[in-house]
Amino acid sequence: MASNPVYDVDPGFLDDHRLAAQMRLLVGLVTSRSRPHPEHYPTVWVGYEDALSLRLNQTIGELRLRGLATPEPVALTDESILWPALDRDRLRQQLQDVAAGPPGRIRLPRNDHELWATYKYAVLARNQNSYSRIGQRVAARSFPLEQLWPSLINATHVPPQEEGLRNALQHMWGYVSRHSTVNPQGGSLPDLLREVQQLAVAHEVSYLLNSTALGEFAAWLER
Repeated sequence: MASNPVYDVDPGFLDDHRLAAQMRLLVGLVTSRSRPHPEHYPTVWVGYEDALSLRLNQTIGELRLRGLATPEPVALTDESILWPALDRDRLRQQLQDVAAGPPGRIRLPRNDHELWATYKYAVLARNQNSYSRIGQRVAARSFPLEQLWPSLINATHVPPQEEGLRNALQHMWGYVSRHSTVNPQGGSLPDLLREVQQLAVAHEVSYLLNSTALGEFAAWLER
């Protein structure tokens, strides 16, 4: 992994040790990005430093979800964030690397249905039509796993809008609704996310604990 130490896969798949190491790496890259050193700086990310900042905030959000210490998130640009092209060989190597270590919060999916369940709320927050179409293809077993992985990761690079985030969070809240006293129709989105996170962890709601959205939404809501 030395040639590309920044993971494309969601931070939720990383174990605590690897996640903390990823945060330290990203802090170093983000704070020194005005004078990157080629021998330490992953060249695939040159020119995409705003995406690195967002990835740092997503990593911080995942660490906080696990109750681990973090620095404060970094300020993000108001401009559109561009991401480097997702190389399938690089992604395959990352998945092998993760599979060889201890499990993270999210278990590595064994098939297309498990992978879709892991990312479905992240996609719903961004595009309801895509959510429906991908779900139909997965149900029909017509979306091979090696194609589904990059499609879902690329989908999460798109900034979700407020309406989409609320819709996805309301669906997620349904899994913890019997433990909750909040009204998911009103209130702030950060408060609703925290409610879902806290109750999912406290009551070990496995479906939510295996969702990328449970961690990655925080970075977008802080933007």
